[in-house]
Amino acid sequence: MKKSFAFVLLVAALFAACSKSTVTPADTGANIVSIDSSEFNGRLYVNTFDYVTGNRITNANVYLYTNYEDIQRNLYLLFQRTNTSGEADFGYLLQGNYYIVSESNLKRDTSLVQILSKRTIVRNVYLQ
Repeated sequence: MKKSFAFVLLVAALFAACSKSTVTPADTGANIVSIDSSEFNGRLYVNTFDYVTGNRITNANVYLYTNYEDIQRNLYLLFQRTNTSGEADFGYLLQGNYYIVSESNLKRDTSLVQILSKRTIVRNVYLQ
């Protein structure tokens, strides 16, 4: 009896945690999680700059990959386009390591980012 009650409480807690997430459609058609209370997620922002001038780049394509082999196969997890401030918001992601590829006008940069739980990560990439 005690085990079944504990199981019901665990399931109820999981549903409560999941119900606090909000998925918002991005302008690229991808869905990002913009509100989350999970213990295991962190938020990712990517700022894209021109390496020579230092200016932010708008409308750059930013791809998120789970491993390096997926970059070679072009199997990205998420895609965002930078806004007028040169920023791409990937929302909340499960903690772990990800690769970022940002490109615009034949300029490109690849970077590694680590998502930590309950943290906001801002990664700057410089296209050359």
